[in-house]
Amino acid sequence: MGSPRGISRRALLAAGPLGLTAGMCGAGPVLGIDRLKLATGPEGATYRESGAALVALWNDALGRDAVEVVFTEASVDNLRLLLAEEVDLAYANVDVLRPHDGETSALLRIFDSVVHLVTLRDSGLRTLTDLAGRPVACGLPGSGTRFTGQRLMDAARVEVDVRDLGQQEAAQALVDGRVDAVFSLTAMPTPAISWLLEHAPPLHFVDLAAEAEAMRSAHPGEYLPVTISGTVYPEVATTVTLAVPTLIAVRAGFPAEAARFFTRTTVEGADALARSRPEAYQINPRTAAATVPIALHPGAADWFRSAKL
Repeated sequence: MGSPRGISRRALLAAGPLGLTAGMCGAGPVLGIDRLKLATGPEGATYRESGAALVALWNDALGRDAVEVVFTEASVDNLRLLLAEEVDLAYANVDVLRPHDGETSALLRIFDSVVHLVTLRDSGLRTLTDLAGRPVACGLPGSGTRFTGQRLMDAARVEVDVRDLGQQEAAQALVDGRVDAVFSLTAMPTPAISWLLEHAPPLHFVDLAAEAEAMRSAHPGEYLPVTISGTVYPEVATTVTLAVPTLIAVRAGFPAEAARFFTRTTVEGADALARSRPEAYQINPRTAAATVPIALHPGAADWFRSAKL
């Protein structure tokens, strides 16, 4: 990745608060560098669409196009890019980030990503063990879907015929009969599954209540039980599954003033985000600050304290 004006990104971050200065005509702070990068996700994923809306919010507050979206395979890929200093901010899940707490920190909890295990209603597949040996879309290798889905299958001692497919590719493969089920780890409603509801035969979401409890016991603090309801996906039966918090992550040493700015702008702009991105309704000062077991960045923590939680 090229460096702005011949100065390395590492040097810029080490130099302090990215040259944050007062913007003209009330435009707000302006980053004193050419570009920052936010790692998001693949086609059909909430990460990609949420990230685009978030960057638009940030750039509007900054008064110029200072932040750009980077399309990736999602959470695992995003962490790799973040640690390699190829991006500056990243969507990433708590379970993926936890081994790197200290190298990374969180600006905020942006939403909870939910495990969807989707089959066709007439397939007769009703449990995770029913999928043994069958072709299953398990997300891309660098995705949180693959990471968490593999943990689930390992815990259940289930081996499937893994297919490397992104969110939208997986949805199409289910319609075409190339896979028998789709794992998707993303916020609700996720674009690819909403597409399936319009283009596929009736769907069934596999209940993962037992697996959710096992995952919570095996990995304390990383997962929580959640219910998928028909109010989110019409005509789909209520289903128990698990979720993992998704954070906006940065490297250790990310400037405090920049962390404070991005955190404040996101939380205060949640209502505006929610007009186009329904998962943004999850953002409020209390939930956004709940990033444990990943530490809040000191600049983000400072802003949350000032918000008088």
